[in-house]
Amino acid sequence: MNSKKLFVIFPGMGYTKDKPLLYYASKIARNKDYEITDIDYTHFFTAAKFDDAEVDVKIEKSYEMVVEKLGAVDFKAYDTVVFAGKSMGTMLSARYAEEYGVEAEQLWYTPLEPTYEHGCREAIAFIGTNDPFSDVVKMGEIAKAQGIPLYVYEGGNHSLETGDMETDLKTLGDVMKHTEEFLK
Repeated sequence: MNSKKLFVIFPGMGYTKDKPLLYYASKIARNKDYEITDIDYTHFFTAAKFDDAEVDVKIEKSYEMVVEKLGAVDFKAYDTVVFAGKSMGTMLSARYAEEYGVEAEQLWYTPLEPTYEHGCREAIAFIGTNDPFSDVVKMGEIAKAQGIPLYVYEGGNHSLETGDMETDLKTLGDVMKHTEEFLK
């Protein structure tokens, strides 16, 4: 008997589902027979900067879109639910899972610190040492305290990239290897 599985994509502020981390994670999920759903709130952030005064308002609007898009989903109809988030999307996915009681496993690509404020059933996270939006040491301590594996990539920025193509492809491959192992 095949199990019914759902993979929900929560993009980042400027990191859409078509960029490498989410694109390849979706391909892996599709190959493992997950239904794929994505939420597109990225239009709120066209030309926005992370320190833009309206970012909090835009994040709340994005969360409203998440609630609206996922409101009709019967999560109990699935044997496995995975939320895959990038950056701001990790905050939205963790918040939604907590507030709506969805027992979703979580893939967190370059999570932001507030992501960890929400409980989750099971998670795995990836971050770079040169991520300007994260204190990697602090994130490591929080992840360890919560029992969440955190894979750290030397020199990686907020997209886990260093600027060296060979290093970046190796990192992407490693991240996707862990992603594939996580997706049962």
